[in-house]
Amino acid sequence: MSDVGRAQQTGQAAREQASATAGQAGQAVGQVGGVAAEQARNVAGRAREQADTAVRDLQERLREEARGQTERFAGTMRQWADDLAGLAENAPGDSPARSLAAQAADGGHRAADYLDKQGVEGLLGDLQGFARRRPGAFLGGAVLAGLVVGRLAKAGTQQSRSAGRRTAAPARDETSLPPGTAPRVGLPGPAGV
Repeated sequence: MSDVGRAQQTGQAAREQASATAGQAGQAVGQVGGVAAEQARNVAGRAREQADTAVRDLQERLREEARGQTERFAGTMRQWADDLAGLAENAPGDSPARSLAAQAADGGHRAADYLDKQGVEGLLGDLQGFARRRPGAFLGGAVLAGLVVGRLAKAGTQQSRSAGRRTAAPARDETSLPPGTAPRVGLPGPAGV
């Protein structure tokens, strides 16, 4: 066999080897790509599961917080209703304030019982139903409630400011001075002046 024939055979063998190597490399790349895609799906699935778990945990915490707030609000409302009932009992028999206080106390007790029984979910469901049936009345009530809350907040802020001014500069108690000592008035100066 001549050198040309050997070169052709070597070239042919190199081409076949290169083709086989390329085929193996293509298969390896395909396998790596398949493994990478599977890993990406696994990671995405785990991330979805963790996100779902976090959302469920957050929703449960919010429900628990809402239940606690509702229970505290119902307790406060019941206390106010008890106070109004006490006012009604102590009011004179023919006083119009007595009947108003009794009605308000009864309404407060019913509202507190409703909150205890229905909870936040029941309250929200009833509000949504009312808003669907009577949207105008719902919006009017929401505006009125907003005005009342705003006024109460403003009154509370003004009251705390005025209380802060009263306690900011405490008055001197001149009764605690030793007998025969007059309170010192005027500008401070050296002792004995």
